Amino acid sequence: MKKELIARREFLKKTGLGLIGASGLIVFWPGCRPEEAGNDYDLVIRQPLIFDGSGQPPFRADVGISGNYIKHIGKIGKNNGRRQILAENLSLSPGFIDVHNHTDIELLICPTADSLIKQGVTTIIGGNCGSSRFPLTTAMLEDEDKYLSSEYGLKVDWHDLAGFFRRLAEKGLAVNFATLVGQGTIRAAVVGYNNRPPSPEEMNRMKELASQAIQQGAIGISTGLEYAPGSFASTGELIDLMKVLRENQGIYATHMRDEEDEVLKAVDEALEIAEQAGVRLEISHLKIGFPRNWPMIDELLEKLNQAKTRGVDFSADVYPYTAWSTGLSIFFPLWVREGRNEDFLNRLRSPELELKLREVIKEAEANLGSWNKVLIASVETEKNRQLEGLDLEQAAKLRNQNKDMFSFIRDLLVEERGQVSMVCFGLSEDNLKKILQQPFTCLGSDGNLASTTGPLSGGKPHPRYYGTFPRAIAQYVRSEKVLPLEAMIRKMTGFPAERFNLKQRGLVRPGYLADLVLFDYEKIQDKATWSDPHHYPEGIPYVLVNGKLVVEEGQITGQLPGKILRKDGRGQVI
Repeated sequence: MKKELIARREFLKKTGLGLIGASGLIVFWPGCRPEEAGNDYDLVIRQPLIFDGSGQPPFRADVGISGNYIKHIGKIGKNNGRRQILAENLSLSPGFIDVHNHTDIELLICPTADSLIKQGVTTIIGGNCGSSRFPLTTAMLEDEDKYLSSEYGLKVDWHDLAGFFRRLAEKGLAVNFATLVGQGTIRAAVVGYNNRPPSPEEMNRMKELASQAIQQGAIGISTGLEYAPGSFASTGELIDLMKVLRENQGIYATHMRDEEDEVLKAVDEALEIAEQAGVRLEISHLKIGFPRNWPMIDELLEKLNQAKTRGVDFSADVYPYTAWSTGLSIFFPLWVREGRNEDFLNRLRSPELELKLREVIKEAEANLGSWNKVLIASVETEKNRQLEGLDLEQAAKLRNQNKDMFSFIRDLLVEERGQVSMVCFGLSEDNLKKILQQPFTCLGSDGNLASTTGPLSGGKPHPRYYGTFPRAIAQYVRSEKVLPLEAMIRKMTGFPAERFNLKQRGLVRPGYLADLVLFDYEKIQDKATWSDPHHYPEGIPYVLVNGKLVVEEGQITGQLPGKILRKDGRGQVI
């Protein structure tokens, strides 16, 4: 077969990283052997600077890929590859692993996973923050079907994880997908949406549903303890539920009960649940909200490092931005959000509750300092579409109805049936850097699949949907030098693969699956902005998933080589 030379740029005299010269010397990863005669590869990547995901310094070598796997790392003869990429001017790393993602049904809408693969993500872990698309009661299924049919023309025909995996497999996907099961979803299915403890029978049923999901392939259980109805669970209830993870080494991933004033207590609870249940812990999107709480960062990190010293098995993820994103309804306390959506809307409309709710919004403003720190990311109706991308002060002025901020927020939520997402600027840049530097942290976007075209191109989502991983390199390695590149790559690849037991992924080594990213260190850059987020990053010309090019010369190929990853009987995710 005639060789295809994909990359044709001039060989660099020196690498842009200043880590290795262009002397012509091949630096071998330990264990690499000279090429054996007779080897033939589907693809040979020629002389990239390899960051292997272990955190060790980079080296140059050829990489030979056969089928789904990395076959050889070392010197490969000129005639031993059906295709080749000339990559002397590129860096190569394992595919990025997004340990905290909210993508699930979006893969049925956009199986090419556009915003994920374009930023180098090859594996995602969904089902976070206590919410998953399973298990569903008949009533929950009907609600899901009504919404998704209206929004995307998508028919819901599954009750459990096995059914959802079946739908994904039928459609195909460009990324590898693993998922947690949401404790909030389980509680809704068994206890309902109100604030009350479960009966013994209900507790057993929740355990049964969690165990069923794990047997069907879920890699752990997630909580979103700021969100109803999962938030109504006591610490004891959560410990009891998480014990079902012990048999097959599942992980407990938690959006903690508080990430602002009570963050230290919330960390104590998360650690206690993991220790008492005897399970591994992942603290989701570690951060401290609101300026008055930022000085607690050193105490928070000391608490976590002390837990590590006494043997608590935990890690945490972080996204490289100083704003979070969630629903606008989060500014109202749990007692307002208790029950179904209609219950929440009725409380907003209630004249009897208005004074109390006004005080709630007044306190939220004091926490933020100004409503111009909250951007409206998305709404459901065309009537309010023009408000997307505006901060709350701008949006209220645009309406020009002489309403106070409480009235504006209340009316907007009622008009949108509670479905208003926001981006809130309330985090510290210095704290973010400190968290990134911790050895127990990895990268997670807390984002969702999006695309610049089609049904997933709407709204003004958080830029992390498009730019999390390129930004971590461009901003916090190349620009601000918070970490060396090999350390940041490890946080994106080898470390999360280790924490989530992803078998044969996360490292560039012979025998590992060929999930790989080729990027230009000097050019890699996120392009998504707060006001104009729907832009793919630059500087990532090639992405491979299971040995197949899903991005080639910067373009999405349309191939769907992704795998559904399930936990096996030994605790490995394969």
